[in-house]
Amino acid sequence: MSKKIRSLSICGAVMFLSLLVSSAWGYEKEIEQLSSAMAEKIAAKGKKTVAVVDFTDLEGNVTQLDRFIAEEFSVALAGAGKGFRVIDRTNLKSIIKENKLSATGLIDPETARKLGKIAGVDALVTGTLTPFGDNVRLTVKVLDSETADIIDSAKSNFAKTQAINELLGKEVAQEKPAPEHTATTAKKIDKGYAAQEVKGFTFNVKECKRSGESVTCNVSITSNNKDKEIVIQHYNADRTILYDDIGNEYVSIKIIVGGQWAENELKRRLVAGVPTTASFEFEGVNQAASIASLFEIKCHTENERFAVQFRNVPISK
Repeated sequence: MSKKIRSLSICGAVMFLSLLVSSAWGYEKEIEQLSSAMAEKIAAKGKKTVAVVDFTDLEGNVTQLDRFIAEEFSVALAGAGKGFRVIDRTNLKSIIKENKLSATGLIDPETARKLGKIAGVDALVTGTLTPFGDNVRLTVKVLDSETADIIDSAKSNFAKTQAINELLGKEVAQEKPAPEHTATTAKKIDKGYAAQEVKGFTFNVKECKRSGESVTCNVSITSNNKDKEIVIQHYNADRTILYDDIGNEYVSIKIIVGGQWAENELKRRLVAGVPTTASFEFEGVNQAASIASLFEIKCHTENERFAVQFRNVPISK
């Protein structure tokens, strides 16, 4: 074979391989372009926290491809550097499962509002993937979580390769929320917050509310069967603590129970069946924090010590 023919053959092989690679990873370019444009719109609307839910087909079914593209889109948005936070999708799934909400791209306005409030986000990214000949059509929308209005939308196509086809053909089984049964299991109550029954008491989280760098968590405590004393404390090893969704830990600086306050511990007699409000104040809470990933109250009665834990409580303003 002559040098000229050999050279042409090598060039042809390189071009062919380049086309294969371009086709195989075409979705990456499309996601990069769409996410970049949407990040601009999200930032322009002043949104600070964003969540990407599972993408679906047009009927609301979720395949491995839908979930894979949603994950890729989430990573691309997080790397856009436009000043907003993107909720980790693993954490988002836990919040959705605990509160029995829809995790897919087919979200009605009421679900959008609930998800936005509970997950502490003000914008939701949804999407659908539809096979169309040799391509897959990707349609993405950004919704305002308060109104479910569309902030931005876009669509694009990428090649239906063998790998894409394999993921497209594998439907994901939707997880069913765990049943509510035991007394110490968190249970859903009004506003989607948590209630727990521990050691003869019922603890209800009303809210965790921000004021500047301070966050106050209000909890209703009820003695279930008889008048009973409870001691709530937050010092030394028995600290009432709050972990935010960024990984910071805070110790309460003041507690108020039924109008009485203390800096170390507070003993209170609770009348059976009568809810008493307990407030826990935390200082220096990061302004970017939007969720109390763990809120733990340390208590004891005459006989034993115990802790009450609440997870994924939104921090409201």
